[in-house]
Amino acid sequence: MGYEDRDYFQSKPKFEFSSGLLNGTKGLMIAVIAGFIAALVISDSLNFADEAFWRAVGAGQDKPLLAMQLFVLTPDSIIPVRGEFHPGYWKLLTHWLVPPTLFAALLDVLFLYFVGRLTEQLFGTKRFLMLFIGACVVSGLFASLVDPWLIGAKYSVIMGPSGGIFACFITPVWIAPNQKSFFGWKLRNVVLGMIVFFAGLSLVLALVSPGPAVLSPTQLIWGAAAGALYMLYLKKVGRVPSVAGGYQQENLQPWEKPGYLNNYEDKPLDERKFKATADKQRQAEEKEIERKQADQKKLDAILEKISAKGITSLSRAEKKFLDEQSKKNKG
Repeated sequence: MGYEDRDYFQSKPKFEFSSGLLNGTKGLMIAVIAGFIAALVISDSLNFADEAFWRAVGAGQDKPLLAMQLFVLTPDSIIPVRGEFHPGYWKLLTHWLVPPTLFAALLDVLFLYFVGRLTEQLFGTKRFLMLFIGACVVSGLFASLVDPWLIGAKYSVIMGPSGGIFACFITPVWIAPNQKSFFGWKLRNVVLGMIVFFAGLSLVLALVSPGPAVLSPTQLIWGAAAGALYMLYLKKVGRVPSVAGGYQQENLQPWEKPGYLNNYEDKPLDERKFKATADKQRQAEEKEIERKQADQKKLDAILEKISAKGITSLSRAEKKFLDEQSKKNKG
């Protein structure tokens, strides 16, 4: 078998996720689900941007008002808008826990499952959570500052973790920009195209919606921007996360482990070095096979000697070798 046929030669690094959920992603999914259920119980509403909810808030009903004070971030919670100012700076830390609608909650959990587990594997849990929660806060703040200029007299409802999701979603643009994706397109182009699509859709829906309140048209844009700035910083300092390769190998090198940040070099894979590494591993495997074959041959000879002359005929070295082989088999 040539080394080109071996798994460790064929498995070139790819931007992909492991089979299991890591603790950070699992915790965020639980937090978003629990937050939405808590807000539902508090407010009796499945949609925090619909007219019925805002009519109840305007009427001073206790339960909708409580949900508003805890989770619903609007621009007038941060700055005076149209002469109104209801301070709620703490909602920068809580708004992302509750998606604004049931449909948004389902989408956010689904996106978290895929994007979160992938990003956490590459960044490590601590850095992943810092990026995600930081982007949620930053996107909520900037959406509060900009949305009133875009939607006029309507209320901008800034809720859900879309800022953090899109901050993670944009990371492949720097980590694996040229990896092939759908229809052979580069992953960078696919990611940027999807961000532009969702950003445009959010803006159009906010502008054409007739209701008194609309979902924030810029929240996910600011989240993606926060992720982009963080990745640009990592590139500048040479610490872009490494795409781990060789998942089928048991003993990973430090740079192959989840969360390792490598010295970033934007250049193609060196096939010659890759082949040299594969050759070294192949030679090590062949030596190990030869050693095992020699041990087996020696063991067969000892067993034949025992069969012919009894165990008392063995030398001290032969008894020691037999004992070592017996322990290996048990292990």
